[in-house]
Amino acid sequence: MRARYNLPVRAAAIVHSCVKSNVVEPFCNGRVTVFRGSTLEPYDLPDVVMVFGGDGSVHRVLSSLAYTQTPLLVVPTGSANDFARCLGIPNQREALRAWHRYLDRGDNVRTIDLGTVHPMADLAPSNSDPPDSKTLTDEGRVARPASPLGPVLTRHPLLHAEESSEQQRTIYFSGIAGLGIDAETNWRANRMPGWLRRRGGYVLAALRALVAYRPPAVRLHSYDACGQETCLDGPVLLAAVGNAPEYGSGMRMLPQARLDDGQLDLCFVPAMPKSLVLLNFYRIYSGTHLEVSRVRYFRTSQVFLESDPPIPIYADGEYVCQTPAEISASPKALRVIVP
Repeated sequence: MRARYNLPVRAAAIVHSCVKSNVVEPFCNGRVTVFRGSTLEPYDLPDVVMVFGGDGSVHRVLSSLAYTQTPLLVVPTGSANDFARCLGIPNQREALRAWHRYLDRGDNVRTIDLGTVHPMADLAPSNSDPPDSKTLTDEGRVARPASPLGPVLTRHPLLHAEESSEQQRTIYFSGIAGLGIDAETNWRANRMPGWLRRRGGYVLAALRALVAYRPPAVRLHSYDACGQETCLDGPVLLAAVGNAPEYGSGMRMLPQARLDDGQLDLCFVPAMPKSLVLLNFYRIYSGTHLEVSRVRYFRTSQVFLESDPPIPIYADGEYVCQTPAEISASPKALRVIVP
C-alpha cells in the first residue's frame, strides 16, 4: 500500500548504545526517513518504531507504543532476544525481511496482548533499581538514563493522559513477570556483562541464585476470564506470569502461553528441596517442568501478589516494583511487524 502511493515512511530507530551503525544501515533506504536515538521524543509522530536491542530495550518503549498504537519492529541485537523469537524474528536477517515486506505491502502487522504491572504500595518508582542492586541497561555496562523512556509519548494528544497518576503506575511488559528465584536470577544476570549473558549467563545466574535462596512466603489471588478465583499461599520458589512462553535466552517457563489469546499464563512453583530443583532444572528448556507434581499452571486475567516482607518483581528482565502488586492482561495493546 505504501509503495503504491509512494508514501515516505518516518521511522524512529531506538538503538542500544552497543549496537554498531552497520547494523542499522540495511534498514535505511530512499523510502524511509530514519530518526535515530535512544528515546521516543514528543511530537516526532513516527509511522513506525524500530528497536535495535534485546528484551530490556523493547520493555522501555512499551508504554509509548501501547498509547499510540504505533507499529513496532524488533531487530534482535541484545543479550536476550526471547520476545523477538516469539514474533518469528530469530535474527537480524528475518527482521530485515519483515521490514521490506512492511515497506512493500504493509500487510504484516499483527496485534498482540501485553501484560501490565500495577504497584499497590507507595514504593520506589518503577524505573528505579531494587535496594543494593547494580542493575544497569541491557548490556550491563551503560548507565541508566536520567529519565525513563517508557512514559515518553510520541503523539501530542496523549500527553495529558500520560500525566495521570494511574497511568504513571502502569508498567507494561511483553514477556514474563516474576518473583522469587526468578527475580533473584534476573538481578544477578543484569550485573553480568552482555557477552556473558549471551553465552549461558542466565544459567550461571540461576545456579548462583539457588545456592543462597531462602523461599519467601507469598500470597497469590488469581482470577480467570470467567471470574473464578484461585488462591495459593506459602513459601515459594518462583511465581511467573506472562504473555510469551520463554525468557532468559530460551527458558520455556510458560510453554502454553500465546501472544494474542487475551489472557496471561501463570506458573507457581512452591518451595522444594534444592536437590529436586537441580534434578529438574533441564526441563525448563523444553517446558516439561509442568510435569513435576508440585508445579501449578493455569491461565489468568488478573493476579494479586503480596508478601511479607515485600520482595522484588521483574518483568522482561527489568526490575519494575516490589510486592504488593497486581498483574493483569492488556488485550490487543501492541501492534508488531512480523515476517
